[in-house]
Amino acid sequence: MNLFHIHATLQEIDWTASFLENNFIGIGWPATGDLEQEPAEEWKAQLVQRYRIGKTELRDVLDTLHTFVNVMQDGDYVLINDDQWAYVGDLGDYFYDDSNGTGEEYICHRRGVTWLGRIPLADLNDKVLALVSHYSIIAKFEHPITQAQLEPWVSITSATTDGVNPSSVRVDEVTIQEALNVLKKALHSKDEDLRIRAAAAILQYAQS
Repeated sequence: MNLFHIHATLQEIDWTASFLENNFIGIGWPATGDLEQEPAEEWKAQLVQRYRIGKTELRDVLDTLHTFVNVMQDGDYVLINDDQWAYVGDLGDYFYDDSNGTGEEYICHRRGVTWLGRIPLADLNDKVLALVSHYSIIAKFEHPITQAQLEPWVSITSATTDGVNPSSVRVDEVTIQEALNVLKKALHSKDEDLRIRAAAAILQYAQS
């Protein structure tokens, strides 16, 4: 299992909300077409023909496309971030979606993501902060994933985590909803202290 960071602002458009709401990540250069249907040597010709980019940028773009299509794998972890939070997701397979068009305002090269949790940027360790701050559109975490110390926010259960057991287990949504229902009922208790504790717990959950 590997960990990646991908920038969510592309062509000056912030895709963070869309990535989170629609459970995917993506990159630009939509006019190249489905990269899984073309040999890698054809990618360069498509980029030169359709985008007319220089040699240095071309090399960087080819590296980004290669990482997104071939290096990233189903089951890897990915981070995106805004000004306050980093969001952790479990990657799915690459797919190409041009149903809305191939203009630069569209993201056609995509990978599905199951979002697992979010982490305050202030709580990231130095290694992960360096990853999130990397200038590349996609950056790979060059350490064992256990050194990212994501366990307090997500449950890493893959056998590829060097045999380290997760320190916490993610609670399923049904259980969370049941717990919230209990707290909501406690808000109407005759016991004032119980009402205060229930209100505090609900507010803490809403802010987490």
